[in-house]
Amino acid sequence: MAPLVLLSSVQNRDAVLPMRARVRDRITARLRAHRLDSELAAGTAPGERAALAIRAQALGQWRTRISLADGIGRLLDEASAPCSFHIAHVPLHRRAVLFAADQLEELASRLLAPGPLAARGIAQVRLLLTDGRSPIYYAGASETLLAASSRALTDLQPTFD
Repeated sequence: MAPLVLLSSVQNRDAVLPMRARVRDRITARLRAHRLDSELAAGTAPGERAALAIRAQALGQWRTRISLADGIGRLLDEASAPCSFHIAHVPLHRRAVLFAADQLEELASRLLAPGPLAARGIAQVRLLLTDGRSPIYYAGASETLLAASSRALTDLQPTFD
């Protein structure tokens, strides 16, 4: 990956200065990926901290988008397959996954579509797939899978304020 250049605003906010991402920020972005994803998913702007910007860049990379879309495909395949027992596998909330299948397929197709996507939406998709407390796995989640996937779809759309 090419060295990331972050833009730092000057005190008067009339100018923006480039600065290289520090090694410490890159390490932080890698080690605290889940926490940073949670912050991005909640709407924290990637430019607030260097580690957030680095994490947002990693989420937006093509290989990450492909990996998330593949994860959604595997999830849908598993939910529609007959029940089987897996060792060291978090069981799916199959009913919720099947109920939200159309939204999940739309998420996968948006992830694979060319063009920019917002880090907020990509982080939401990643958390849906990887967090054991997400409505994909946990029936008692605070939000239904249909609502969470709809929100992620909406939040994938980048805004250029």
